[in-house]
Amino acid sequence: MTQLILFEEIENETCILLAQRINPNKDFYLKLNGPGGKAIHEKNENIDVCVIRECFKEAEIVLRNEKLLKIHEKSCYSTKEWKAEPCLQKEASYIVTLAIYLHPLEEPPKHTEPHTLGLWNLYKMKDLLKHRNELVPILEENIELIDRKIKAYEQDILNLPINAQKLEEIKIKIEKQPQRTQETFNFLNNIELEIPEEEIPEIVDEQFPVLALNFGKLSSYEIQTLIKYKKKIQESIRPLRRIEHKIQIIEKSYKGFKYLSIFDKIERKIIAQKFRENPTIAELSKDNTILHKFRNTIFEFEIHKSSTNKLTYLKLRISKDQTQINGTTNGKQTWEFFHKNYLKLPLI
Repeated sequence: MTQLILFEEIENETCILLAQRINPNKDFYLKLNGPGGKAIHEKNENIDVCVIRECFKEAEIVLRNEKLLKIHEKSCYSTKEWKAEPCLQKEASYIVTLAIYLHPLEEPPKHTEPHTLGLWNLYKMKDLLKHRNELVPILEENIELIDRKIKAYEQDILNLPINAQKLEEIKIKIEKQPQRTQETFNFLNNIELEIPEEEIPEIVDEQFPVLALNFGKLSSYEIQTLIKYKKKIQESIRPLRRIEHKIQIIEKSYKGFKYLSIFDKIERKIIAQKFRENPTIAELSKDNTILHKFRNTIFEFEIHKSSTNKLTYLKLRISKDQTQINGTTNGKQTWEFFHKNYLKLPLI
C-alpha cells in the first residue's frame, strides 16, 4: 500500500496536499490522507507503479519518475489483507507492505473520487505536526520523517540512480567540448569566469531536463550553456509572439467595440472615434445626443464580475421588446437605471 506526499513551498511554509476520507464504510473515516492506495498484486504491480497510477486516478496528476522519491517502506504481519494490524507471525494471514513517497506538487489536483474523498487542500506542515491525530496512521506515525525528507529532498533526489546516471552523461558530454586553456578547464573553481558565446556548446532539448535536475547546483559554464539555450528558444518563439500580439489587439478591439451594437450602423464610426473602447455610462451621458437617443430605450443587460466578486463590466444590448418597464424586470432596464446604479462601469 502506498501514500504519496505532494509538497509545495508557499511563502516559506511547507505545505502538503491532502484530502479527507468521507466514506463511512471504509477504514480511517474522516482522516486525512494523500493520493495512494493498493498495488494490484494479481498483476504483480510494484509499489512504484502503484503510486503513479493511484495519483493519476485520484487527482489526475502525472508524476515524473526522476522526481519520485521513496522515503519509507515497512512490512509487517497482519490479520487483515489491506490494513496493517501488527500481530505474531503464527497469527498472521498476510504480510502488508506500507510505503511513503515524495514528489513536488506541479499542477492543480482534480476532484475525481467525490464518493470516497473530499476536496484536495494544501495543509501547512507546522499545523500537521501539532494535529497529527487527524492523519491516517501511516502519516501520523511518520510526519516528522516526512518533514525532514522534504527539507532534504533536493539533494536526495539527485542521488537516485536514474538521476545520477543522467548527470554523469551530461558531464561526459560537456567534458568532451574543446578546452581553450587550463584556466577554462578549471571553470568550476571560478564561478565568475565568462566564456565567449561562440565557444559555448549548443545543448539539445533532451539535455535540458538533466540540467534542470541539478536545481541550484549548476556551474557557471552550465549556466552559460542554459542562457544560450534560452536565447535559441526565444528566437524560435519570437514570430509567434508577434502573431499573438496582433491577435490580442484584434481581440481587445473586438471586445472594446461590442458596445457599439446599441448604436445605428451609420453612427458607430463616429462614436468609436470619439469614445474609443469600453466607455462608461458617465462618459456617454455627457453627450446630449446620446442621452436623448436612449432616454426611453429598454436594454437587456448583464453584469460581469471578477473572481473576487468585484463588478468589472456592464454588457448592454437593445431589447427587442420595448414595452415600458414597471418596477424591476429581470435582465432589462432603462438608461436612467444604469446612470443611477452603474455609472462608472465600462461597457462591453
